[in-house]
Amino acid sequence: MADISEKLKAVDSRFRHNSKQWEAARWIVRQDHEITTEERKALVQEIPIKYGSLTGLLTELRRMDLYPPQKNSEKSTRLSIPERIEETLHPVAEEPMLPLQEYATKEDFETLRNSINFLASVISGEDPLNPDENPGESEKDENIEGIQPEEMFIADPSLTRASVWLKPKTQMYFDMARQGVFANYAGTR
Repeated sequence: MADISEKLKAVDSRFRHNSKQWEAARWIVRQDHEITTEERKALVQEIPIKYGSLTGLLTELRRMDLYPPQKNSEKSTRLSIPERIEETLHPVAEEPMLPLQEYATKEDFETLRNSINFLASVISGEDPLNPDENPGESEKDENIEGIQPEEMFIADPSLTRASVWLKPKTQMYFDMARQGVFANYAGTR
């Protein structure tokens, strides 16, 4: 943008006509030199524009290569905003994306769980299991026999949570009672 008329056309195409920023941008471009602090203060007084808005306007003019005036008449090496956007876009994959399945299969879930367990054991410094081994299968093979509710005797202090079949809420109350949380209430001793 060599001459002032081209720069003014660029300002006219970018800013809304008769707005404060449009007037300030036209004034700055007509100066054709880098404006000083005193000129900025005078511009703020002349056109009732906020100083922060003027700073933003100068930044926008720099992006458009309209301010400060270029010393040489060669085209600037800076890219315009639309060219930058096109460069930053990621290339489109040539292969179409496969439609996502709504639900994962059990095999996919097991594979994912095994890899997460393997990574967790590596991070924690433990000896990682072979990812092909499935620790859940060995647990399934064991027949753990739980005590049915009618066989349960909570008054026996030797009982542990692992040996008693309880609902989660009942287990919570049982543990709280063993810790003595309810000791201050009447009728709990």
